Amino acid sequence: MPRSTSIRRDAYAAVTDRIIAALDGGTVPWRRPWRTHGLRNAVTERPYRGINLLLLGLTALERGFDDPRWLTYRQADGKGGHVRRGEQGTQVVLWKWIARDADDEEAERHYPLLRIFTVFNVAQCDGLALGTLDARNPIDPLVAAGAIVEGYPGGPPVLHDANAAYYIPARDEVHLPPREAFRDVHGYYATLFHELSHSTGHTSRLNREGYQAAARFGSETYSREELVAEFAAAFLGHEAGIDPSSVEQSAAYIASWLRALRDDRRLAAIAAAQAQHAADHILGRNPESTDETTKRASDDDGTV
Repeated sequence: MPRSTSIRRDAYAAVTDRIIAALDGGTVPWRRPWRTHGLRNAVTERPYRGINLLLLGLTALERGFDDPRWLTYRQADGKGGHVRRGEQGTQVVLWKWIARDADDEEAERHYPLLRIFTVFNVAQCDGLALGTLDARNPIDPLVAAGAIVEGYPGGPPVLHDANAAYYIPARDEVHLPPREAFRDVHGYYATLFHELSHSTGHTSRLNREGYQAAARFGSETYSREELVAEFAAAFLGHEAGIDPSSVEQSAAYIASWLRALRDDRRLAAIAAAQAQHAADHILGRNPESTDETTKRASDDDGTV
């Protein structure tokens, strides 16, 4: 097996195994409250996105980190400090764009390679010349969530006329129970974000592959689309500061996700990438200006 193929498989497996371990332990990573907002690299100030939000958010929750800044061992050294002895890092992924052989005229000139890096929270380090953490203006999560919904460019109508939450692709409509039927407003917005995330797959928007095909519960197609919507809702929730923990997750859903993740070790990373695309679409955001997880190999020095 070529070494590059082995590296890709190992990187995908490392990401998926972390998600599976959390699910096996009874934690749904994307349905937990975010301990910190604005997760970003301590040196570049670029925000972490996609699957890295879930991985770092899970570590922050498990270990009680309140600082949103992370950096590599080498970055800590470059800032005059060091990672304390015995501290355990968190693995994150970086998509590197690799130039193909110039002789291969029929292939794309670049291809993405998934790589694993280890980062540490600023709280795990000593002596860093970073200054104090900037005090960011606090936001009202409900105001922020409402602004996200209202700002969805060309989004579907949202109707509060149902006994359950669902999206109808053929009619491009989101249906929800009345607001007062939800346990709290955070749960309402977490549910709405999920259904709006489904709507990004519509042919008039991102036209996600396999989206229009009917899929039975627990099938590969169904599980992938549900993970995309779950991840995208989590990313939107992180953006607004929404606490999604009041949204109950049935054992059947958790079992179906575990089965799908074990069957396809690439699923978590791929679903998270599609989910970030969906969240960016709802936010009307150009990912090129904010992405910490993707950059050209020619610009990469091994730090994230």
